[in-house]
Amino acid sequence: MNNLELTYVPYSANLKKPFQTAGTTITERNGFILFLKSSEKSTGIGEAAPLPEFGSETYEDVENALEEFSLKLNIDFTNIEESIEQNLSAYNNLPSLKCGLELAILRLLCNEKKTSIPILLKKNYSDFIFVNAVIGLIPYYEAGKTATDLIKKGYKTIKIKVGRNDFEEDLKTVEEIRKAVGNDIKLRIDANAKWEKEEALQNLTSLEQFSIEYAEQPVKDSNDFLFLKDKTKIPLAADESIRTMDDAYEIIADNTASFLILKPMMLGGIIPTLKIAELAKGKGIKCIVTSSFENMIGRISMVNAAALINNNLSHGLATADYFHETDIPDPYPVLEGKILFGF
Repeated sequence: MNNLELTYVPYSANLKKPFQTAGTTITERNGFILFLKSSEKSTGIGEAAPLPEFGSETYEDVENALEEFSLKLNIDFTNIEESIEQNLSAYNNLPSLKCGLELAILRLLCNEKKTSIPILLKKNYSDFIFVNAVIGLIPYYEAGKTATDLIKKGYKTIKIKVGRNDFEEDLKTVEEIRKAVGNDIKLRIDANAKWEKEEALQNLTSLEQFSIEYAEQPVKDSNDFLFLKDKTKIPLAADESIRTMDDAYEIIADNTASFLILKPMMLGGIIPTLKIAELAKGKGIKCIVTSSFENMIGRISMVNAAALINNNLSHGLATADYFHETDIPDPYPVLEGKILFGF
């Protein structure tokens, strides 16, 4: 159908201040902006932002593959999702690159058809997407004011990073936030796999009093999830445990978690993310789409995936404000705790 011409530009984007979790500290994001052109002169743009410490391929892996890129696009519009997956199957082991190429192809096709990604994929979508705010590992005595400021901006859900060396600091932080925001605001916690299973059980038991929506990746091993699941009142969410499609399918099959945290940049794009979400929904498992601190172009994939999953949960998409201003405007700004998506 189309021999695609690829050009790309590397980028480096610094965060305004380091974002610290129990597992790592993010200070900058490096990646590539991808430009595809078809033989009919249609164009599409995407972003590949590898994050190897979170399970993706390396920056060098992406660059090497880009240098060798060759793809003849052959799309069957009667089964467009499977068709795009087949076209990009050579990149299944390079998820961030696959995500970037998928977005570039989708936007190229949308430009050809003068339509949008949801209509192209024949999917229903949310007109707006709720977004959660995030509070990192800040001092507990700053947590209440920080949370109050976020509520004033319209957020209804706050994710709290935990996993400090002293759990009492975590406990005080959550307590201060709950006091500050009242009982109508949803709170989530994220330990980034810091705790061992017995430690996790003890900590989660202490946190049950604060009506936590879910505990994200409290432990590393999936067997430890199963150990915790029947022993704590707090639902569990898998994040770092999901780095491939197979990981997600295994968690769904074993009913390991009540929530899945899905990062399209780590999973290969919108279409693989939707496949996981559809399967999870059939088992009563809820899905949250979150950013991997992509640049503005990559946010298009994340926001479309969240809109097409089409639930009323808050997704982790409020990352644009972490970066210094760029020449690329934010395509989906967060306003009053949500993103307007309707066309």
